[in-house]
Amino acid sequence: MLPIESTDALRDPALEVVVEALYDSTLPYHNFAHALFTLRSADRILANCAEEGIAVRALVVYYALLFHDAGYHEAHDALGFASKEAYSAHLARVTLKARAVADDIVAAVEGSILATERGAKCRCVEDAVVRMADLSGIGSDYAVFLANTIALWDEVALLYGRRSDWTDWCARTREVLAPYLAETIALTREFRQEESGGFFARARENLQRLEAEPSPAR
Repeated sequence: MLPIESTDALRDPALEVVVEALYDSTLPYHNFAHALFTLRSADRILANCAEEGIAVRALVVYYALLFHDAGYHEAHDALGFASKEAYSAHLARVTLKARAVADDIVAAVEGSILATERGAKCRCVEDAVVRMADLSGIGSDYAVFLANTIALWDEVALLYGRRSDWTDWCARTREVLAPYLAETIALTREFRQEESGGFFARARENLQRLEAEPSPAR
């Protein structure tokens, strides 16, 4: 078993105050609470990595997840960035460099944030941990998955000024998640496609249950 730190052991309260200000608390999903949720998910993944002898730089994971949706509410394209993830990576670089974090760590953090983009490929184990921690809600208990689905439904309505039909939203959720659920992730047993009861199996079950979910009152 490898001695891998948890992100909880690396928490930096002063930094987190700075980073929280980069998130918009009025967003129902892409808020700082989501970043903290992914850190808790990462700790479970890191514990499994330690048990299975997979070396991970936990500090890179901590910084990347802390910043991975920073600035989500801002118009990234108007600011000259190709994606929201690219803008979040930029905010991470500026903030961490100001705190004299080593260049190699900052570069790794940027790469791991970019690994959360749709269709991104994981270059290293830190990328994979960050990507799967960000997606962890998909394979969580159904109550968590449903709450996240509703929060995203509310968020899109807030950002675009109109609400999708619930049935259409559920169909769109399946469509968006389908490529993620077809991925091959080189990580722990939990993320093997064939693992009964693993992440992918739970995620598919959640999507199946969602199809029968009545529309929430809004």
